[in-house]
Amino acid sequence: MPSKVQRQETLLRLVRQHRLGRQEEIVRCMAKAGFPVTQASVSRDIRELGLVKLDGRYVPLENLAADAPPDVPAGAAGLVTAVDAAGPNLLVIRTTPGAASTVAIAVDNQRLAGVAGTIAGDDTVFVAVRGRAAVEKASRILRGWVRTAKAG
Repeated sequence: MPSKVQRQETLLRLVRQHRLGRQEEIVRCMAKAGFPVTQASVSRDIRELGLVKLDGRYVPLENLAADAPPDVPAGAAGLVTAVDAAGPNLLVIRTTPGAASTVAIAVDNQRLAGVAGTIAGDDTVFVAVRGRAAVEKASRILRGWVRTAKAG
C-alpha cells in the first residue's frame, strides 16, 4: 500500500503537470497513477499541501508566494482580485474561486489594527472593521494584496 507521502508527492506532480480544477478530476488521475483515493482524502491532501485554486486550477501556494511582493502574505499572494468598502464597518474582498477561506486566514493572521474578524465564502471574504478610520487603513493594506501572480 502506497504511503501518504507518496500519495501527496503524486498529487503535487499531477497538479503541476495538468490543469486540474476539480477534485473529481484529481480522484480519477490519482486512480490512474495507482492511488485509489476518495474525494475526502483528496480534499485533506489539498489542504495539507497548501494547494489553492487559481484561474480554475489547483496550484501550489509556493508558486504564488515566490512572485509576491514582500508585504503580501503567502496565504494571499495571487488570490485577491478586488477589495471594496461596504459601509463604515465592512470590507469585501473578492478572490479567485475557492480561495476565500485561504485569504480570510491570511487576513486573520495579519492581526490588522481595527479588524474584528472575517467570514469567508467561496470567492468572497467579509472583513468586519471597527470604524471608518480602521476601514481606510485596512483597505489600503488589503488593496496591496490584489492579484500579483499568475499560476505557473
